[in-house]
Amino acid sequence: MIISTAFAATEGHVAEHNMFQDPTFWVGVAFCITVIALIKLCGKAISSYLQSRGDKIASQIDEASNLRKQAEQLLAEYREKQGNIKQTTEAALREAEEKAQTLKANIQSDFERKLQNREALAMQRMEQAAKEAAEDLRLTAIHLSMRTVERILSAKLTSEDDQRLINEAIDGLPELFKEHRI
Repeated sequence: MIISTAFAATEGHVAEHNMFQDPTFWVGVAFCITVIALIKLCGKAISSYLQSRGDKIASQIDEASNLRKQAEQLLAEYREKQGNIKQTTEAALREAEEKAQTLKANIQSDFERKLQNREALAMQRMEQAAKEAAEDLRLTAIHLSMRTVERILSAKLTSEDDQRLINEAIDGLPELFKEHRI
């Protein structure tokens, strides 16, 4: 019975003890209210922070997507330009080769023409030199013949013969002049 009395005493005590009068209850209530208030106040701040962070990340993703599209467009443009430049370069190279071939043909034809002209000039000079050499040879032969004749005549002729030949030569001069004037 002792146990039942103790139990009865506890029951009475419990009956007298109200939960609203217990400080633990009020601490729990205050804790719950504080947590709820913090969640309400901080929740909006955290939610707005997370929302702004999400918006910032979304804008960065959009910006990165736009940059990627721009980069792809630039790459396509550069590839097109590269193709155009390659075609232009090939066309310029072909044109340069054609000009080089034309220039080579012109230079070669000019060279051949100049070579023919020089060859013709050389042939003319050779012919002229041959004519001059023949004339020199003829004059030398005449001069030599005259010296020989002069030596022979001076050795065989007397002074009377000399005088007679000189007079005959003087008498023949007018006819010589007539022949050369015509």
